[in-house]
Amino acid sequence: MKELEKKDSCLEKIDKFRKSLGIKKADQTVLEITKTNNENEKTLSLKSGHWQAPEPWFVVDEEDKIHTMISLQSLKNMLEGLKDLQKENFELKLEKAIYQQIPIDFNDVWVVAMDEIKKQAKQGLVEVNINLEQLISKIKEQHPNLFMDMQSLAKVVQ
Repeated sequence: MKELEKKDSCLEKIDKFRKSLGIKKADQTVLEITKTNNENEKTLSLKSGHWQAPEPWFVVDEEDKIHTMISLQSLKNMLEGLKDLQKENFELKLEKAIYQQIPIDFNDVWVVAMDEIKKQAKQGLVEVNINLEQLISKIKEQHPNLFMDMQSLAKVVQ
């Protein structure tokens, strides 16, 4: 009885995930891994769906753990997408850090910041570990002509 409950629980989890991915029930492929007499071999059986179904395929192992199978091309596309997303996120954070310091010419500050980031990357510092606010503050100290001097403007207004 417990065996059926575990299988039902796995199928419910798979079904819920399938729905979140927008995969049709007819295109949901579920495979099962079972032991064989040979400890170096296992059997992969189609439990539902079909072999031409879109990815991912869901695989339930002997311990009722759910795995997914995707092609190498799909994995490559997914990792490239994540890399692009990470780059875009980094650039947005850099843009925000620059605008917070009120640049006179955003593009000039961007070029200086990217040069500094490349220098730090050559020294082994990963982009994710760079404190962008600190970096832009340092650039502002070294190149004050690239930023508005708010104190001077405030004196002129008074």
